[in-house]
Amino acid sequence: MRQIRTKGTQPDEAWLEKAAKLLDKLDKAADKAERDKVIDDNAKLWGDLKKWLLELSHQKCWFSEAKDGFSHFHVEHFRPKKGAKDLDGTVHDAYWWLAFEWTNFRVCGSVGNSKKGIFFPLRDGSARAGPGGDLRFEDAMLLDPMDSHDASLLSFNVEGDAIVAPGVTDDWEVQRVEYSIERMNLTFGPLSAKRKAVWANCWAAIEEYLNELALYHQDKANVIAKSSFKNAMGKLVTMIGEAEEFSSVARACILATGDPRVMSVLQAA
Repeated sequence: MRQIRTKGTQPDEAWLEKAAKLLDKLDKAADKAERDKVIDDNAKLWGDLKKWLLELSHQKCWFSEAKDGFSHFHVEHFRPKKGAKDLDGTVHDAYWWLAFEWTNFRVCGSVGNSKKGIFFPLRDGSARAGPGGDLRFEDAMLLDPMDSHDASLLSFNVEGDAIVAPGVTDDWEVQRVEYSIERMNLTFGPLSAKRKAVWANCWAAIEEYLNELALYHQDKANVIAKSSFKNAMGKLVTMIGEAEEFSSVARACILATGDPRVMSVLQAA
């Protein structure tokens, strides 16, 4: 997972105007049944944003960074639109006022979105916001790909497994990562297999870089070694680029070396 940046961008005015009108309908609805009907009858509206949302992530699932290994893409509501379920199964009236709020939309493969369902538990003691409430007071268990801190909590290992990032020791943050991995199905077999392949390719490029760099340091006249270590570094820079599939796996692989020479590559992306 890497942060999806939306600052300075938003849907076109025509879409925003439609969303505002539907929010007004939701505000005026007599009860939950009427609100749910407004939401169901206008589901096409968030679907209309799928192409635009995918452009923000370079055509990748926001949670898994997969382009095609996590099934078809859905525009999912981070905070559920018709019912939010706690860990104990308690269902709340949810975040209907965010049904047409584009900042509540995330792109997710259907494998993860189907598993997530309407689950949206909060930390014990964290108050759930109501209409017009300040969402910043909520402490959600699910990691949010639009949050830079949340994205930094998730990492990967040589087997392609999603894991708690090294150095994360806070009990609540560990719990959030572990819950998100399970709830978003980030251990999905084909997904882990693709991550494992990316790790292997990244590790091969790292070894090439270090080996050729050592040869060049032994003999500065060795132009082949000089060209080879630079080419290997170029491969690593490409692999951690924002547009690359599973770029966060490549970053984790680079960090796993603990080698300052290798980790300096991160500054180039």
